[in-house]
Amino acid sequence: MTNEEYFLKRIRKALGRKNAPDAATLFSSRPQDELEGLLSRADRSRDERLELLALLQQAATPLNLNVHVAENAADAGRRIADLACVSETEWGGDKHVLIHDDPLLHGLDLPALLADDPIAVDVARFNPGEDEFVGKQRLRDIAEKAYIGVTGADWCAADCAAIALLSGPGHGRAVSLVPSIHIAVLPLDRLVADLPEGYALLEAHGRLPASFTFVSGPSKTADIEAQLVHGAHGPREMHLFVITG
Repeated sequence: MTNEEYFLKRIRKALGRKNAPDAATLFSSRPQDELEGLLSRADRSRDERLELLALLQQAATPLNLNVHVAENAADAGRRIADLACVSETEWGGDKHVLIHDDPLLHGLDLPALLADDPIAVDVARFNPGEDEFVGKQRLRDIAEKAYIGVTGADWCAADCAAIALLSGPGHGRAVSLVPSIHIAVLPLDRLVADLPEGYALLEAHGRLPASFTFVSGPSKTADIEAQLVHGAHGPREMHLFVITG
């Protein structure tokens, strides 16, 4: 038993639970018929989703979240590659880009687009037969060298510009938290109106991830003399590419 498993076992024992909570347990307090109503509301036409996109762009502006509209994955890939070329590393040294192991992101074709610069592109996945501890340490080291992290987005709430990232194999949190610049890619059909709709989709999915992260723009703090500073606890710059095609 690993330290993590032992730790979680003690918490479940203290709570009087034998197993980890599932979606039904987590959302057990939901009023009757609310789930069906939210899922029905989330089933939108393309024009309705484009209206949500306009709302997202308005909500993102004060959060310093840069929203880009791309026609397809190839268009997004070219524009992300251009962004990688003009952006400088925070501490100097070679340029490294780390991306989630996701079919959508593979369609960006970043390794080929950045091959001539040259900018190294690594995928956050374990090697075949690699020990889990060794693999996590290797990916952590890569994340620390990367100046750009590219992730997918499981959904995004338009009214508050909250991007949800569900963790899992190939979708480690370090990709969005460690590099100086975080770029997320979102298909238009994953845009929802608000957080209740997003939670409804998560519940309907049935299986909860080990964790999920909400991201609303770059890292920011105003702890010292109420002066807003970006990049204090994470990325200093944030971009969201919405693919409308």
